[in-house]
Order: sequence, then C-alpha cells, then structure tokens
Amino acid sequence: MPRPKGSKNKKTVQTIPQVETQIAAKQQVKAALEADQAGIVAEIEKQKQLLRAKKKELRAVEKDLASLAEKKAEAEAVAAAQAQKAEIEKAVSKLVSSGKSADEILEMLK
Repeated sequence: MPRPKGSKNKKTVQTIPQVETQIAAKQQVKAALEADQAGIVAEIEKQKQLLRAKKKELRAVEKDLASLAEKKAEAEAVAAAQAQKAEIEKAVSKLVSSGKSADEILEMLK
C-alpha cells in the first residue's frame, strides 16, 4: 500500500473569530483574577489596621497591669508593716502587763 503524501503533523490554522473569542475569554479571566487580587489586598490592609489597633490596646492593658502590680506590691508592704507593728505592740503590752520596765522592754526588742 502506498504511503500518503504530506506530513501527518499538520498544524491547524485557527480562524480569526476563534482567536478573538479565546482572547475575550482570557481577558475576562484576567479581569476576574485582578478583581479578586484587589479584594484580597484590601482585606489584608483592613486586617493590618485591625492588628495595629489590637497591639495598641494590648500595650495599654500591659501598662495598666504593671501599674496595678506595683500598687499591689505597695499595699502588701504597707499591710506587712502594719502587721509587724501590731505584733510589736502586742508583745510590748504583754511585757508591760508582766511587770517589765521600759528599759527591759527596749533591750528585748533589740
């Protein structure tokens, strides 16, 4: 059997209307992707602003927390001093009631 003449790998030539429809379809896809990209960028900017606001709020809360911790430490120190003072007064009153003199009491407190 004889071989057919010509190449079997012939390229098909598309017509102009086919190419134009493909170009239009790709342009629509491109426009949709650009719109999605713009929406994502806008959402990222919104989230960045929200993050900045939350960080600022967190710093303020941390500052308040530190000042409250300092106040607590001061209050505990005052309470400890008052408790110690009350204990000393109690010990002095016991010593006075037992008949000790002021000089003896001072010697015991040292």
